[in-house]
Amino acid sequence: MPEATPIVYVVDDDPDVAPAIAAALAPLNLNVRSYLSGESFLAEYDGTALGVVLLDMRMPTMSGLDVQDALRSRGFVQPVIFTTAFEDVESAVQAMRHGAMDYLLKPIEDEELRTRIKSAIEEAATTVKESLESAEARRRFERLTPREIEVLALMVEGKANKIMSIDLGVSQRTVEIHRARVMEKMEARSLADLFRLSLYLDLPN
Repeated sequence: MPEATPIVYVVDDDPDVAPAIAAALAPLNLNVRSYLSGESFLAEYDGTALGVVLLDMRMPTMSGLDVQDALRSRGFVQPVIFTTAFEDVESAVQAMRHGAMDYLLKPIEDEELRTRIKSAIEEAATTVKESLESAEARRRFERLTPREIEVLALMVEGKANKIMSIDLGVSQRTVEIHRARVMEKMEARSLADLFRLSLYLDLPN
């Protein structure tokens, strides 16, 4: 099944901006969607598609920073690139503090725009992948019993079976059984795989 085409969400009150952006990005074969206000964008955007938000800093009713704050409050993690026609260092600093990935001054050179958008989409793909992996790790983790969670925590610390049996007050054979169940329930192919999955979990100390 082919992957969906990444989307560039252009949020700008100037109706001429989106067509120019779409033309510049044509070589990348991306899906460009246009919104003339932050309100119209937020009403439609659900954060499920792979993409990047190209957000104008200054708009009449809802500023770019306000839109970015709304995205963050909803838990959306897609990269945001702010654009502005005004060279304002303070605004640039504000944008980055609000979680923007980048800040571009209009007019934007086509090649520069393509480079920044490609970079943002690559970051978005990585973020989505990590989010899915985290959710899957937590789903598997929920299968474990309290004792298996204790064993998992000791496994990722690199504890030997003998030490684990002392720490837990059980026989080494019991530890071996718990270890096998942890590996099976976490669907881990190796200890290295188990350690990678554990990075997404809140394990007991």
